[in-house]
Amino acid sequence: MEIIFTILFILAVVWGVGLLFEKFGQPLILGELLAGLVIGPPLLGLVGPPGAVFVWTPALDILAMLGMFFLMFYAGLITDPKKLGKRVKTFFGVGIAGTLMPLFLGWLVTWFFTRDFWIAIIVGLAISGTSLVTKVRILGDLGILKSKVGYTMMGGAMVDNIFTFILLAVVIKAITGEIVGPLDVLYTVALVVAFFGIALFIGYRIYPRVGKLFVHPGARGFTFALVMGLLIAGIGQMMGLHFIIGAYLAGLFVREEFVGGAFRDLDKRFQTLSHGFLGPIFIVSVAFHVSFGVFETHTLFLIALIIAAIAGKVIGAGGGAYLTGLKKREALIVGIGMNGRGTVELILAMVGLEIGILANVHVSLLVFTALATTLITPIGLKYMLRKRRKRGNANR
Repeated sequence: MEIIFTILFILAVVWGVGLLFEKFGQPLILGELLAGLVIGPPLLGLVGPPGAVFVWTPALDILAMLGMFFLMFYAGLITDPKKLGKRVKTFFGVGIAGTLMPLFLGWLVTWFFTRDFWIAIIVGLAISGTSLVTKVRILGDLGILKSKVGYTMMGGAMVDNIFTFILLAVVIKAITGEIVGPLDVLYTVALVVAFFGIALFIGYRIYPRVGKLFVHPGARGFTFALVMGLLIAGIGQMMGLHFIIGAYLAGLFVREEFVGGAFRDLDKRFQTLSHGFLGPIFIVSVAFHVSFGVFETHTLFLIALIIAAIAGKVIGAGGGAYLTGLKKREALIVGIGMNGRGTVELILAMVGLEIGILANVHVSLLVFTALATTLITPIGLKYMLRKRRKRGNANR
């Protein structure tokens, strides 16, 4: 019975805070994170180990893990690789440069403070990601989702996520000792690319035909999509890749146009499950590893990491946009907009903790970096868009 009331309390708080943040036009992830920090051990301790008002049980850890799965599955679901072909040069310029620059700057800052190569790599990788879900919400609220810069950000974010997860797979294999030389690196990259290629081939060529044979309208269509998602994630795990990579990949091809009306409103169903139920439980679980003490003990580290995260996206993604044809002001808007990290950074932080490379202090730094960069994104975009409109009116 305890677990029911704990879930009820978490969802009620997240829902209430979400309504408040929506009212002020802020990304929902900010409210969920802050809610987790407030009700979790970092502040009030209302949710926690035995003795807390609402006890966190091992069963909730399983739900939190499923939250990671469904958040990544939904991120893949709203990614459409077919769209990359329309402006592939710009998307790849924004996505790849927007991944490598913050990865390098994050690695540099973290290595300076820790002198640990692998911690620096994981932290750099965590701040190099960007959140498609957060970006859709922010760009939609600002009315620029279907504009040139909005389209560029979404395409760049697709490449960013795919590239980030390829790098993550290589890093995990290197950390676990499966990579000892250059040939092993090439083999791992080839394995990951092959996994992506085979999975996408199954998804785009075989899955639609098989799906039409077994899927029927109603709940079974949703179940079939879920089975496919778990299957791909499981295969990835067996190949030594983290299950979130398989979950993201499965989401790329589990879409309703492949199997007709049986999958109607599939994205809405998965959005409800990921962001309305399991996602908030995962985000609250992240709060258990966060300490506000880093503001005192690691002040310079935190400030430097936030600067590296912001500058990395502005220079990398913005520079990539400019070099591939966008005007300077448009490129700057893209660079600022790519800073909306959201759940991607949190998931990568927890992966680092799970494989034993990161400690709670590093998770704390990454959580506060995610908060800061996601908060400044809509503020920075509103400012730049207002300046662009004023400039446009002045030139008339």
